[in-house]
Amino acid sequence: MRAPLLLKSKTGRRAILRNFVCHGERLSPSQALDFYFVDPMGCTIMDDLAASTDTAVPLDTLPCPITLAWSEVDRLVPAEPYGRMARELVPGATWTALPGVGHNPMVDDPGLVARTILAVTGVAV
Repeated sequence: MRAPLLLKSKTGRRAILRNFVCHGERLSPSQALDFYFVDPMGCTIMDDLAASTDTAVPLDTLPCPITLAWSEVDRLVPAEPYGRMARELVPGATWTALPGVGHNPMVDDPGLVARTILAVTGVAV
């Protein structure tokens, strides 16, 4: 397996992680290895979603304010068509695009993610 060797360089991390983040070079080799190989092993959401028989129902009346904050450069779940579908399912939600970040925006720009959350929760930033 060549990935652990490639993850040792900033260029390698950026290339290998490009589908998940825009700035893979910001992770250390150890963090990148965990992020790319170890963490996904414990993630069962895709299996859970595939096995689910639940049908998505639009939320006509929102129980609380909802913000859909979507990564502008999400290659796994791109805003078109998935963001459009999310807006249709949650028509009263506020939509915001997070510029310059990939599928895992907290790796690319943790400050942007924190500011977005704090702005929505009404906490002064």
